[in-house]
Amino acid sequence: MGSKENLSILLAFLGYSIFGFSFMFSKEALSITTPLVLLAVRFTLAFMILNLLVLTGKFKVNFKGKPIKWLLLLGILQPVAYFLCETFGVDLLATSLVGVIVSLVPVMSLIFSGFILREKVRAFQIFCVLCSVAGVVLTTLNQGSGSFNWLGFFLIFGAVCAAGLFNVFSRKISNVFSAFERTYLMFAVGCVTFIGIALIQSHGNMQELVVKPLTDLNFWVSILYLSAASSVGAFLMVNYSVTHLDIARATIFANITTIISILAGVLILKEGFTLNQIIGSLIIIASVYGVNRPVRQTNPA
Repeated sequence: MGSKENLSILLAFLGYSIFGFSFMFSKEALSITTPLVLLAVRFTLAFMILNLLVLTGKFKVNFKGKPIKWLLLLGILQPVAYFLCETFGVDLLATSLVGVIVSLVPVMSLIFSGFILREKVRAFQIFCVLCSVAGVVLTTLNQGSGSFNWLGFFLIFGAVCAAGLFNVFSRKISNVFSAFERTYLMFAVGCVTFIGIALIQSHGNMQELVVKPLTDLNFWVSILYLSAASSVGAFLMVNYSVTHLDIARATIFANITTIISILAGVLILKEGFTLNQIIGSLIIIASVYGVNRPVRQTNPA
């Protein structure tokens, strides 16, 4: 494999690992404010960080003469559609079921990739992707299923579809827009959209929903991680990885977030580590390796 491929694999792993810790920080921030206000603050701060990076002169954006409509579509898919569907969906479904449905992101990415990018996928890669889903299912066993809600199911599945399409379109336009340009306009769309929605939601209650959280130190610790690391850092890594890796290899790392979330709970929140979680995590790791393992070249006779 080339150096860019190796770097992309590393960045995909790091990016999705950062996403794995974001659930813990989101939980802390949501104890202080509402989901929509959190999203507005998160992506506003992330967009500000990107602009500061531009001002350093080391990161550049140039949209002149380029098909901006594709970037706008990317921003609508991620973060807007994904986070809106996820935010409202998690309130209607048990956490364990949400985790299982979200684990289908690599599967949906492969399906969309086949139709849109016409990328060829080896049968063994498909097998490994399905095994990774099975690994996620295993980690959620015995956690209590809770009540099922069809609206919640369709919202979370909508988030999965949005994430799958985002991965595919990010790769599709990677020859026109850099990873930084893609991330920059994504967050510009997210910033404007979530600020508008949060203002509507907090109308008449700005002190409680907006001002009060900003005076809380724990909120700032969480929001700095979610904005700087989980938004700017992780999305830059993911957008870079899909530039140089096919969809199967790049998106299989999405299920690594399950392992990281479990480890965060065990190491930081002192939660238990069950046998199912250990076996499921090992299956996910083996699946990620299986999808990304080098293909042996057969010598012609």
